[in-house]
Amino acid sequence: MASLTIIYKKEDQLIAGTARQLAKELKKQGWRINQGRPKLALVLGGDGTILRAARLLAKDNAPILGVHLGGVGFCTEIELPELDETLKKIKRGQYHLDERTMIEATVSGKKLLALNDIVISNSGIARLIKLKLQGIAEYAADGLVFSTATGSTAYNLSVGGPILSPNSKSLIISPIAAHSLSTRPIILEEPVTGILIKGKKAILTADGQNFVPLREGEKIKIERSKLTAKFIRFAGYDFFAKVKKTFCFGARS
Repeated sequence: MASLTIIYKKEDQLIAGTARQLAKELKKQGWRINQGRPKLALVLGGDGTILRAARLLAKDNAPILGVHLGGVGFCTEIELPELDETLKKIKRGQYHLDERTMIEATVSGKKLLALNDIVISNSGIARLIKLKLQGIAEYAADGLVFSTATGSTAYNLSVGGPILSPNSKSLIISPIAAHSLSTRPIILEEPVTGILIKGKKAILTADGQNFVPLREGEKIKIERSKLTAKFIRFAGYDFFAKVKKTFCFGARS
């Protein structure tokens, strides 16, 4: 039987207890839990846990089955009661892989990987930063969001950026509270290098979970990663229907 890993938020005692019980049940069914390189990852929780798992599993190339427990579950695939039947479908090969582009930033010799977005902003109260993107434009704003297609429905959407089809390899640059009426989001295909002109307390965050401080004059390279995140999907998965349901697009009062 293939090996399987279970990823969950250990600080949440309820989810941690569910994960331990689930591991016992799956072992009885013959699954090898957390042994060697996983062939499958069960991720229990909400979108934050999914983001962390995607970064952890990218190098192993292990597909993710998101099981919704707790918070927002836009990226999850099933609810916990559906798990037994879902695993049977996986054994029978009745699923497909949804491969998603990831993004990475290189700064001061460090690389930060993200599934949703790379954000450059101030670490304290909202203050203006200035960032020059070579060959594109100079931005004066509270920050910039560099988003993947997956992240286009996250922070990018909240600052007025466009939604991309989930399998798009494009990246989006969306300013946060730009100090110009003419500044608009941009979709790009090639890597971009930014230079922080102003922003003494600026930081770069990856998926809102990992961060590095930035110095004025520092160069930051943003590009599509060679690594991808893979999600297990089933017949009937409709991305735009899920977007509409989650964000109530087109809803009438």
